[in-house]
Amino acid sequence: MVKKQGAKYRFLGLNAADTPDGADAFVKRYGWTWPSLRDPQRTLAKRFGIFYQPAFVVIDAQGRVVGGFEGAGTPAMWNAAVAKLRK
Repeated sequence: MVKKQGAKYRFLGLNAADTPDGADAFVKRYGWTWPSLRDPQRTLAKRFGIFYQPAFVVIDAQGRVVGGFEGAGTPAMWNAAVAKLRK
């Protein structure tokens, strides 16, 4: 998985659909440890072109979307998306 690669990037969750309790339960169920922001008005989701959950978006240091996908994805999909940050 991408965490093993030691790259300089961070994960951040964006909760645009669930209640706070529902989002907390989802994060706990999958063992995620990164922070998560609530976005009930979908302001950030719309900014980054997210219309479906779950989704994964790669944003570079300048705030540009450089990759991503809709759905949970696979480790290979996550690695390919994050690799775009190293180009």
